[in-house]
Amino acid sequence: MKAYKIWNNFLSYLFIFLFTLVLGCASLAPFPPAKPFSQQDTIRLISNLQDQEEKVSSFQGIGKLNLKKGEEEIEANLFAVGRNPYKIRLEITHPWGRPLLHIVADEKSISVLSLTDKKFFRGPPHSSDIKQFFLYGLDLDFAWKIFSGSVPILSASGGTVSLKPHEISLYNKQGKIIETISFSSKTLLPRSIYFPKKGLRMLFSEFEEGDLGPYPLKIKVLKENEDQLVVIRYKSFTLNKPVPEEIFQLNPPPSFEIVNLNNS
Repeated sequence: MKAYKIWNNFLSYLFIFLFTLVLGCASLAPFPPAKPFSQQDTIRLISNLQDQEEKVSSFQGIGKLNLKKGEEEIEANLFAVGRNPYKIRLEITHPWGRPLLHIVADEKSISVLSLTDKKFFRGPPHSSDIKQFFLYGLDLDFAWKIFSGSVPILSASGGTVSLKPHEISLYNKQGKIIETISFSSKTLLPRSIYFPKKGLRMLFSEFEEGDLGPYPLKIKVLKENEDQLVVIRYKSFTLNKPVPEEIFQLNPPPSFEIVNLNNS
C-alpha cells in the first residue's frame, strides 16, 4: 500500500512537471511573422506624416553637427533656424565656440559667411558650387525638411504600397520606387527613409514628444558611394515659435572677399 502511494505521488509530480514544461515551451513559441501594412494603414501612415510636415511653420534647434567623409571627421556646434516658405539659417561654430560658418538661404539665393578664410559667398541656391556648403548639394526644400526633423514625402504618382513588414514604398508613373520609409515595429514612428535616385538615406531616432507629436532629436544623413555621413543631434528643439525676419539677413564685413557662386 505504501509503495502504491509513493508511485501515485510520483505520477502526480510528473504530471505537474510535464504540464509546466509544456506551458513554458508554449510561451517560447515564435510569434507569427509580421505582415505588410494593409492599403488602408499605408494611406493613413503616409497621410499622418504629410499632415505633421504641413503643420510645421518654423523650427529652432541647438545641438551638435558631425561631418564625416572617408577618414576625416569634424564635430561642431550647430544653431539651426528655419521658417516657411523655405528660409533657413545655420550657424556652425568650433566645439570651443569659435565661429566657422554662417549660412542663410531661401528659394532665390544662398549666402555663406566663412569666418575662417574671411570670404563671403553668394549666388543662386541651385549653384553647382553649393555642395561644399550644403548637405550634398540638396535643394533647399529638402534640406529644410531634414533640419526640421520632418519626413520628406515625394509625390507618388505611381501609387503607395507596403510590400514588406513595417515598410512603405512610393512609386512614380514609370513604376519605379522613388522613396521607401521603414517604421519602428513598436511605435510605428519613421526610422529610415531611403531615396534611391538621390542615393540618400535618412535615419531618425531619439524621438521626443512635442505639440505636433513625436519628433526626432537625432538625424543621420548618409550618401551612397561617397562615404559621407552627416549627424544632426539637437539638445533643444522647438517648433512653430515666432522667428523674426532679421535673423535671415547676412551681410559681409568690410574686410571680407566677396565670391559669386557659379550659376550652373
